[in-house]
Amino acid sequence: MNDLTCDDDCVLRAVDEYSDTIYRVALNITKNSDDAFDVCQDVFVRLIKNKHKIKDGEHLKAWLIHTAVNCSKSFVTSPHIRRCVPLDEAENQSVSDVTGDIDLFEAVKSLSSKYSVAVYLFYYEDMKLSDIAKVLNITESAVKSRLRRARKMLKQIIEKEKSYD
Repeated sequence: MNDLTCDDDCVLRAVDEYSDTIYRVALNITKNSDDAFDVCQDVFVRLIKNKHKIKDGEHLKAWLIHTAVNCSKSFVTSPHIRRCVPLDEAENQSVSDVTGDIDLFEAVKSLSSKYSVAVYLFYYEDMKLSDIAKVLNITESAVKSRLRRARKMLKQIIEKEKSYD
């Protein structure tokens, strides 16, 4: 995708190549699969509207991730979403689910989006610190701090889970 003149074919290739990444970024922030799919769809609609702004393949990936982060944050902070509780969650709110086995990805998702997105982009998408800083609109040192704090929180989560065993 590096030699890119972004046309309709480019959009189709972007959907094929990056939809999983965009979905997982959105899932880290929204913490809900259906909402992540909605955000993913919104990101690709925005790509269709703004495809003329895309310079090349690397710019496309960064643009998609940056847009996914922004759309996810907007989605989570929208007044409608803040007041809604999904039915499946409402049914289970009084039930305590303590499982002795926690998946690492679930532990990452349990972090606030400020930390989970940085961890996801660094470890799951193998992005460089400088690229993460650009996508999140923060400094590299802020990315390092978020990763350090997130690792500390993950260690506590994992140790807590091990103590249940």
